[in-house]
Amino acid sequence: MIKINKPKLPLRQVIGIGLSLFFLITLWGANRWANYRQIFEVQEIAISGYEILDKENYQDIVDQFDIRSIHDVKMQKIAETIEANPFVKAARVSRRFPNQVTINIVERKPLAILNMDSFFMLDGEAVVLPDHPYSQSAMVPILSGFNTALDLYPEGEQTYSIKVKEAVAILNKLSKGYPTLYENISELTLNSHDEYVIILTDRPTRVILGKNDIFSKLNILKNFEEALGQRQLTDYRLLDMRYKKQLVEIGRASCRERV
Repeated sequence: MIKINKPKLPLRQVIGIGLSLFFLITLWGANRWANYRQIFEVQEIAISGYEILDKENYQDIVDQFDIRSIHDVKMQKIAETIEANPFVKAARVSRRFPNQVTINIVERKPLAILNMDSFFMLDGEAVVLPDHPYSQSAMVPILSGFNTALDLYPEGEQTYSIKVKEAVAILNKLSKGYPTLYENISELTLNSHDEYVIILTDRPTRVILGKNDIFSKLNILKNFEEALGQRQLTDYRLLDMRYKKQLVEIGRASCRERV
């Protein structure tokens, strides 16, 4: 038998072919990776739910994270950073594959404005909101006659004033259960005896609630208004509810007492 020796490729040629194949595979892989990355490149960050702050305020926060790929989105960290703003109650960040990010904002809605040198606003949880141009147009009651020490009103936190918290609770009760009255309140104030007094926008009418049993008095006031028929609370100059089981009505030109 005749043995035929197959020609062997020189080592240099083998290495050359191997390197060429490696280069081609690397180039192919890089191209596939580039296409893969492009698919997940963030094309849109949709921000919704804002009303007080502008979209740009939230966009500036998001831009700090230099989001390029949807895999770069640190949802919890972004939400926590947005929620650090005093006007934000909650933020939810979501990824929508392959390349969209949505951010839903829940802002704190002003319930009242503190009558101080700076117009601090308060939400329904008595959280202090910073002075903002929104306060100039917000149609919410003014709180006056309360302690004006600035250290009682840390921005982004609950007020330390017990009386202001009580006032917020009163307005909360009205906004949910007696909205027609809440919307007509110009001012909720404390008089010199630390009694709560409501001043209505129309005419105006003063409603003295006193210090105790405020919520039950609000229910009495609501029932009283419903029983008036064609008349309104603003037909009276003063409604005094400080006396047990009595509502003293002082009209524009008369005074009478109801049991």
